[in-house]
Amino acid sequence: MKGTALGITGFALIAVTYGMARFAWGLMMPEVMHDIPFTRRVSGVLSACSFAAYCVAVLIAPMMTARAGPRFPAAVAALCAALGLLIIASAVSPWMLGVGLFIAGMSAGLASPALASAVSQRIEAEQQPQMNTVINAGTSMGIMLSVPILYWLPGGWRIACAVFAALAMICLVPIWRQLPNHNENAQRESWLSHLRQRSLQRLIFIALFSGVASAAWWSFGPDLLHRIHVSDRMVSLLWLIAGAAGIIGALTGPMAKWMGMKRVYWLSQCCLAVPLLLLAFSHHYSAWLFPAVALGGAAYVTLSGVLLVWGAEATNNAPAVGVGILFFVLAAGQVMGSLLFGQLYMLAGASTALTLFAALPLLMMFVIRR
Repeated sequence: MKGTALGITGFALIAVTYGMARFAWGLMMPEVMHDIPFTRRVSGVLSACSFAAYCVAVLIAPMMTARAGPRFPAAVAALCAALGLLIIASAVSPWMLGVGLFIAGMSAGLASPALASAVSQRIEAEQQPQMNTVINAGTSMGIMLSVPILYWLPGGWRIACAVFAALAMICLVPIWRQLPNHNENAQRESWLSHLRQRSLQRLIFIALFSGVASAAWWSFGPDLLHRIHVSDRMVSLLWLIAGAAGIIGALTGPMAKWMGMKRVYWLSQCCLAVPLLLLAFSHHYSAWLFPAVALGGAAYVTLSGVLLVWGAEATNNAPAVGVGILFFVLAAGQVMGSLLFGQLYMLAGASTALTLFAALPLLMMFVIRR
């Protein structure tokens, strides 16, 4: 029962911090651009604000967890999500959007290491990979819920952000009840001591370039769909499908037992390239977009689950550190990817940018953990 309650709490926090506070920006960006005009180059910078904040937060989260236990950073994560989303809801200029995205982006970086530490304390070792991947799949639920909130509630993106903020505040209650307020496995080791591990170094390389590739869809997906004349209603449906398919990420553990974690990794990298390649060569709406975005959504959540499990295993005496390092690098790649894709989109066009970005996960198929 304790494990179930922890799983639900973690799943809900990840849904809010990742699905709503972080990735919903890509969906609402075209509508925001109508109310607060800015260029695609600026949109790349704004998206990078969220990813950069994630990098900062994921650096300090393991230290916070080691000193105060998982409960405190998880609670701060919920508060950051609420505050950042409220700033976005009241924004009147791009710089206010940037501030809101930065604060909201910190929430996800604080949440993952804290929850990984809580799982390591409360869940038996053999069950930890499955619990971590189930919690990680909360991203998909957050993305799924953001679609009806954004498109069906009156008031548009501003009211939607306020609703997201309210949901983040609600998460504080189960966080305070279910997460431990101390760290039974506290380790004061620095990140540098873990960076010398060869298995972790290879994972860092994988996470960096996977993050770069994923930024194309999560930061620019709806805008790219509008480029090929997909209607607003269809864009929201495709985003919903991408989020719903990510629930498959909760099955990373059972899939790994069936085919091995390496094959799950190869499959997720291959599928990450599919929607980018299709968008690169599409000039109008196609029914193939539905399976393509589903594969892309499932691939991203599954891949992050693989990195989560491998990172925790690589630093099994300090799982929050291993998860923190890899998720930091994943987000650093997304910062680079958002800025780079925005520049390429403006200078070389969408097709060239998408083709180059699709090549990255295909190359990463040849880089594995061992």
